[in-house]
Amino acid sequence: MTGPVRHTRHLDLEGTVNLRDLGGYETAEGRRTRWRTFLRCGTMHRITDASKAALVDMGLRTVIDLRTTVEIQDQPNVFAGSDHVAYRRQNMVGDEPQSDSSVTDVMGEVSEMILSSYGRTLDSRQEQVRLTLAALAEPGALPAVYHCAGGKDRTGMISALLLGIAGVPEETIAQDYALSATYLLDRYMTEQAPPGMVAGSYTAQDYQDEFCPPEGMLAVLTHLRDRYGGVEGYVRAAGLGDLEIDRLRSALVE
Repeated sequence: MTGPVRHTRHLDLEGTVNLRDLGGYETAEGRRTRWRTFLRCGTMHRITDASKAALVDMGLRTVIDLRTTVEIQDQPNVFAGSDHVAYRRQNMVGDEPQSDSSVTDVMGEVSEMILSSYGRTLDSRQEQVRLTLAALAEPGALPAVYHCAGGKDRTGMISALLLGIAGVPEETIAQDYALSATYLLDRYMTEQAPPGMVAGSYTAQDYQDEFCPPEGMLAVLTHLRDRYGGVEGYVRAAGLGDLEIDRLRSALVE
């Protein structure tokens, strides 16, 4: 007799960046989000054949690429043209500067800059958000991976909306967002850190404070609550229908 399957939040597959599972979070009603159904990730152009096969063996059916046209051209997703997985492109932020938002540009605290950036995207790119969520709600679309470059910003917004639809508390959503610091630190140190930065002198907490503090996502969720009545109000304003919301919630929650 076998025991219960033990899932892990982070999937350590070679070539992946910040690949994480939305499963296992407790909702406000005391239920749990479903494991191995919604996966969030960073760029997928370096995924090895073995890792690609592992995802297919996991049952992966859909990959949604949230990156810009240039990003996709420069670093093509390994699942583009796949015979086993549906590859969908959905340019989350667009190729032109964003405008038309109730959130103004700010300089100052990191959380305020996150609110300005994410708030503008969520306000002005509602159709892209709708299409992304609608694709995830299609029959037979799951399990799915959605991703951007680092799996933090564009991916973080979609994750927040999914967890909000599931009824996960805002504090938990914010902690899931901040968790990117743990899995992006190594890439930052090897590819993006300023010259002269010594390994060990900059920690995951430093990265979180600088790039993904939970307070930033809490500010975004407050914006959605103030302007739209919350996550569900927002996705409805974006054009998501009752059937799609119900399908997502059923798939998200055990």
